[in-house]
Amino acid sequence: MIRAEDVFVVFYPNTPLERVALRGVSLTIQDGEIISLVGNNGSGRSTLLRFFAAHVSASVGRLWVDKTDISCQTISERSLVFASVFYDENIGTAGNLTVLENLAIAGLHHQSRSVLAPAVSKEVRKSLLQQLRDIDFMNMEVLADEKTANISKPHRQVLAMMIAVIKGAKILLVDEHSTGLDKESAGALLRTTEKIVRSNNMTAIMAVGDLKFSIEASDRVVLLSHGKVVSDLKGEEKKKFKIDDIFATSACDFSVSRHPQLPIPC
Repeated sequence: MIRAEDVFVVFYPNTPLERVALRGVSLTIQDGEIISLVGNNGSGRSTLLRFFAAHVSASVGRLWVDKTDISCQTISERSLVFASVFYDENIGTAGNLTVLENLAIAGLHHQSRSVLAPAVSKEVRKSLLQQLRDIDFMNMEVLADEKTANISKPHRQVLAMMIAVIKGAKILLVDEHSTGLDKESAGALLRTTEKIVRSNNMTAIMAVGDLKFSIEASDRVVLLSHGKVVSDLKGEEKKKFKIDDIFATSACDFSVSRHPQLPIPC
C-alpha cells in the first residue's frame, strides 16, 4: 500500500518566483490498483509522479509504502520499489545497448558492465526472446539485436517497462509516455502498458492524455486541479466521468490555499 500524507511541493519558496505545485495532497493506493491521474496542464499530475519517484522533494508531508516511511529516501533507494516511464523515451533505457542487452543487464543491475557479455548466453537469449514474443507488441522480438537508440519510441517505452518488471519494481509510474505518437501506436502502447501491469500484479499510477483509456483501464480516476485532489472516483462514478469535468474543476480558484510554514520533512 502507498500512502501520501498532506504533501506540499513548493518551488522557489519565499521568492518572487514561488509556486505551490502540490497543495496538501493525501492519497492512499492499494496494492495492484491502477490509478489514473487526470487534470489540465499545471494541475500537479507530473509533480505528484516526480514526488513518488523522489525527483522532487516535499516541503511538507510524508510518503509511506506499507508501514515504512520512505519520505527521505534518495532516487536510487526509491527506484528499488518505484519504476518510472516518462514521455522522453531516452530515459530508462541505454541507447548504445541492444534490446536484449538492456533486458539482460536489468537482471544484473548491481554488477559491473563487464558481466554483460556472458549474461546474454544462449539460455538467457532464448528466455528473453520468449518474453518479447509474450509481450506481443508490434513485432518487437525482431528488434532484439537492434541498438536501442535505433528503435521507435513506443518500442523503447515497452522496453523500459519490461526492464522495470525484470528489476522487480512493485510500482510503475507513467507520465505521458504516449505523447507525440500517432493514434494507432499510442493505443497499442497504452493497451500493452495495462497488460504488463496486470499480468505482473504491479501497482500503477499513470498520467496519460487519453481520457477514455484512463477511465476504462484504471481502477480509480483521481482528478487534480491547482495541485489539489478534487475528486477520487471508482466504480459507477468513474464511468460517469466526462472531460467537461476537468474544465469545470480547473476554473475553480485555489489561490487562497497557501502552504503551511512548516520545516521540510528531511
